[in-house]
Amino acid sequence: MQFWGRSHHAILITLCLGVLSLSVSAQTYIGLRSGPSSTFPVVYEVTEKRELDVIYRRGSWVKVTDGRSRGWLHVDDLHLLATFPRDEMWKLANDARPGRIKLGLAGYLEGAYSIGLHLPLADHYLQLRAARGPESDSAWSQLDVSLIMPLAQPTESLSVSWLVTAGAGLEQQDNNRWRDLDDNPVWLLGGGVETSWHAERYFEVGARVEASVTAGDDMTLQPLTSVFWRIRL
Repeated sequence: MQFWGRSHHAILITLCLGVLSLSVSAQTYIGLRSGPSSTFPVVYEVTEKRELDVIYRRGSWVKVTDGRSRGWLHVDDLHLLATFPRDEMWKLANDARPGRIKLGLAGYLEGAYSIGLHLPLADHYLQLRAARGPESDSAWSQLDVSLIMPLAQPTESLSVSWLVTAGAGLEQQDNNRWRDLDDNPVWLLGGGVETSWHAERYFEVGARVEASVTAGDDMTLQPLTSVFWRIRL
């Protein structure tokens, strides 16, 4: 009986140590950057329990410190800090509006146009876009999703990104934009590069060069050049 009692105590201690190690490993780490942009590298990491004080705000970014180290954090990530006062968090978020979600409009050299919604995804953006060809009997439509990733930032207000795209296109009657088929959708894969100028906090303008190919045996390449405007919501 004494042997079994000791065994039970040993098992209980082992389980408690296991749960403790899992809770420690499950801690959330928040990266603080060297500058007020997602293109700046992470220079310092803190846990969700670390107490941070805001010492400066620039647009949607705040410079925080724990008394020893400093770094930049986006206001949308302040909720990750369990110790940060919620009333101060909401005030900073409201003062930093607009947020990171963007509504985009684009015009293409061939007369097409598109509307898109840009959603933040970590350090990247996810673009949901609907494009329409010139209105005529041979118009075409395209729905796609793009992952936009930062490539370079030559200046504070100018950035270069590259993107990968997947979607579907639909040709109307008398149109063979992708291939001469009936009115069935064609699957598209593509990519490109864009340059954007952050003119103000609320909007940005830029240009994009991209190309898409049809998936399957009958591959057709279609280049696109556009000028876009994006408004932060």
